[in-house]
Amino acid sequence: MEPSRSKASSESVAEEDLSGFGSKQPVYSELDAKSDLGRKPSQWMQSPASIHRIKDKVRELNRKKDVVCLILSYPPFNSRNKETHIAWIRDALEINHKVREATYVPSHILVKMCMGWSPRYRPQKAMLDLCIEDFMIRQILHYIQIPEIRSILTSEVNDKTFLCRLKNLPPIRQMFDLVIQVNVKFCLAIEDIEDRIIGELGFSISSRGEAEQFLRSQNFLILLDDFDTWRINLHDLGNGWWNSDNTQKIALISILNHRKVAALDLEFRKVPVVDLEIRREHHLFSWELFCRNVGEVVHSSSIQQLALHVWRQCSGHLLATVLMARALKDVKDVRIWKHASRVICFLPTSHTQDRILLYALAFVLRHLGSANKCVKYCASYLKMEGIDKVDLLKRWMNEDLIRTLDEGERIVQHLVNALLLESFWNGELVRMHDEIRKELVNFYKTEMKLILLVELDGRGLMEAPKNEAWEEANKMHLMNNKISKLSNNPNCPKLRVLFLQGNHHLRVISPFFFQCMPILQILDLSQTKIKSLPQSFFKLVQLRKFILRSCEPFKELPTEVGEFCHLEVLDLEGTKIINLPVAIRKLTNLTCLKVSFYPQINHNRRNNHSNTIIPQNVISNLLQLEELSIDVHPKDERWNVTMKYIVKEICSLNQLHFLKLYLPEVLLLNDLRNGSSLINLSWMHFRFIVGKHQKHIISRLSHESAIKFEERERCLKYLNGEGVPTEIKEILQHATALFLDHHLTLTSLFEFGIENMKNLKFCVLTECNEIQTIIDAGDGRNVMLVSPEYLNLHYMKNLRSIYKGPPHLMYSLFHLKALALYNCPQLELVVEDCSEINSIVTHEVLAKDLQPWYLPKLKKISLNYMPKLVSISGGVLIATNLEWLSFYDCPSLKILFLEEVSSCKLKVIMGEADWWSALKWNKSERFQPSNLDAIFVPIERDIDLRTQLANINDQLQAQMLKTEPTQQLGCFSISLSFKR
Repeated sequence: MEPSRSKASSESVAEEDLSGFGSKQPVYSELDAKSDLGRKPSQWMQSPASIHRIKDKVRELNRKKDVVCLILSYPPFNSRNKETHIAWIRDALEINHKVREATYVPSHILVKMCMGWSPRYRPQKAMLDLCIEDFMIRQILHYIQIPEIRSILTSEVNDKTFLCRLKNLPPIRQMFDLVIQVNVKFCLAIEDIEDRIIGELGFSISSRGEAEQFLRSQNFLILLDDFDTWRINLHDLGNGWWNSDNTQKIALISILNHRKVAALDLEFRKVPVVDLEIRREHHLFSWELFCRNVGEVVHSSSIQQLALHVWRQCSGHLLATVLMARALKDVKDVRIWKHASRVICFLPTSHTQDRILLYALAFVLRHLGSANKCVKYCASYLKMEGIDKVDLLKRWMNEDLIRTLDEGERIVQHLVNALLLESFWNGELVRMHDEIRKELVNFYKTEMKLILLVELDGRGLMEAPKNEAWEEANKMHLMNNKISKLSNNPNCPKLRVLFLQGNHHLRVISPFFFQCMPILQILDLSQTKIKSLPQSFFKLVQLRKFILRSCEPFKELPTEVGEFCHLEVLDLEGTKIINLPVAIRKLTNLTCLKVSFYPQINHNRRNNHSNTIIPQNVISNLLQLEELSIDVHPKDERWNVTMKYIVKEICSLNQLHFLKLYLPEVLLLNDLRNGSSLINLSWMHFRFIVGKHQKHIISRLSHESAIKFEERERCLKYLNGEGVPTEIKEILQHATALFLDHHLTLTSLFEFGIENMKNLKFCVLTECNEIQTIIDAGDGRNVMLVSPEYLNLHYMKNLRSIYKGPPHLMYSLFHLKALALYNCPQLELVVEDCSEINSIVTHEVLAKDLQPWYLPKLKKISLNYMPKLVSISGGVLIATNLEWLSFYDCPSLKILFLEEVSSCKLKVIMGEADWWSALKWNKSERFQPSNLDAIFVPIERDIDLRTQLANINDQLQAQMLKTEPTQQLGCFSISLSFKR
């Protein structure tokens, strides 16, 4: 049964595109519902076949109703269309109850969702879980207030915290006097479920009448966990409980996947009798919209994480999602994606939902260039019904916005592609989407009010601007200067954002500096030298984000901070505060808390002010926390006492999606994993440091490696370990990055279990002196470790090989992008029967008979300080995408095979000039020597090697940006450095 369509008009025949924003009609009309199912029962029920058909129609009608409900739960909300759809939903519910059986999206997706749709594009599970649960809860809150919707089924939910999050939401608590949660997994009949609910209320089974009378008097919400709707008919549940004068609802959670339902025997299939079904998978449709509009760039390894972040920051706002996707279509410049992410998440969390479209439009307009003036004209003068395109072009010419009609045609097409204009009547007419037009009108009004952005960042300023510059400023960017003194009392009635970070000479802020900043919302004082906050700081009653990162002189957070009732972000990472005041528990709107506790160890207890780093019941009171980072000094004994109750309090935070924590004892991981914990490690991002350490563990990593490690979604650092604890193996199942430092007994990485490292992308091993081989397949076992992309090995004094085994299992390194070895003195990669020759790749068969399997994504090889290195691969064809090859202090390397430098993408070879001139080339049947001298760059012996390599790399990247603007994908490098 297809939705009916009205005849085309200038309002409804917009050309259909992938955004789906052209449709102005309800997905399914009242007329459709009534014409299909409004006939008398005697007209339906002529035969079993007729009954079967009508059941199918009811099922289809319900699916369409559920899809409409899902669409309407996403912003932007249009009140007129919403009322039209809700009227139809009510009619559909009325029909549904009689028979007792249970926009803004492309029409083909709507049809597929009604029939059983599965998204084409799937983000990684961690991000999916993070966003989809929020979208589902939003939809529940959206429809639970409609009186006609009494029962809601949420299917395909596997998150054990979902119901806990739902029942603790303030709107739920305000709406219902009583919220009951019952697990009904093993209930086989309605009576079993009723008994569970009655028991949960504290009544005995014999007091059923008393329980029913109590429930009739209450506004209640019953949450049934793990409900099997296909085997139990919900309609008869609690017949004596319902009272139309009260608000009474049932919400069900089912883990049954609908694709599996199709395979069940027909005798077990029953049409759901719930009023609304919410399918988890359907909430991926906003990601589907984003991917279809942004293009294939979403699959790029360098872009995908940023794309997911931009999508998530759009918060399910469909217009903003498509606008951002169109603006970023086929963009491969990582810097533009990062900027897009910053623009979307600029506002505090509580303001994001109603301003997300404004910030998406701001990003789009910034990249329009001269077309911006045309958009402004359309927002100001275009009527809702649209305008003839030729007419519009003439108006633009009269206003001197364009010079020729051809130029205007190009601009119109560009604006249509960007979704800022809509084309209809075969391209003859254009109009602007009403939501966009209204937002643009507000945007340009704001612009005309001369809200001033003072951008003076990175100018080398010694002093702040004079008072006059502050009076009209809305945003003041003064970061990365040399300011040492600020004005005494600037008058800033309009200032909302003040960036002062990176002023390393700023040590003191005058007492009255913040006195006249009544609406300041965002303040960043990071990387300054201030020791304390002036009293006027506490006048900032509208403050929402306070960032004070990497400010080591700052040691005490005043108690008055607890009065900032609007504060959402408090970031003190990299400070040296002694403890957290108990008043922090009053910051109930806090979504992000990052703190570092590094008191001076030599101070006595009196100077430390407190024996407690974080007072009890502070963390557990911050129920809105989404990000929590707690850094402590490893020698601070107070943490050994504090951490035990802190970990338990963290487990009560059901909104948490990022956690950074230092756990000196492995056993503390049990609290994070047990059944009572509300955090879910499988989808959240974490940085765990486990084990006692005596040093700053990241110090042995290069800056680049440290950044790459911290960029991973789920990082585990395990220090000074012994054996392979079960707790570590279970956390490792979720980890994407592993750092093993000074493990005392480990002989192979495989002791942790290959099955526990399937998600591992980044691996660092330092001073694990019992390990001799990383991948040992010497006995022919299929023990491939496929997932790692980066492998860093430091100070492994007994390490002799990275891989040991037959060539066909070399697929273990297939996804490897970088291999870095530092101070591994025993490491030898030896070709068979040539015991004195060291090589990067070894093989047992003739090189010419080998397939080019080896390191296909390798783009960079750097071989330094390797006195015994004789060959790279011994003639094996490797690294067919190689771009960078450098050698330094490899005196035994006197011959190169052309197969080792056969990449047509090779851009640079580096080494000492005398080494290069003496180098000999092994002849090849497959490859002829090219002009390699043209890409050779000499390395000087009397200049620091790292500095030279960095400079050459910068020059090469600058050259590539000029000649190849597209982003390079799949970068893979090897850096071998053996220091004498």
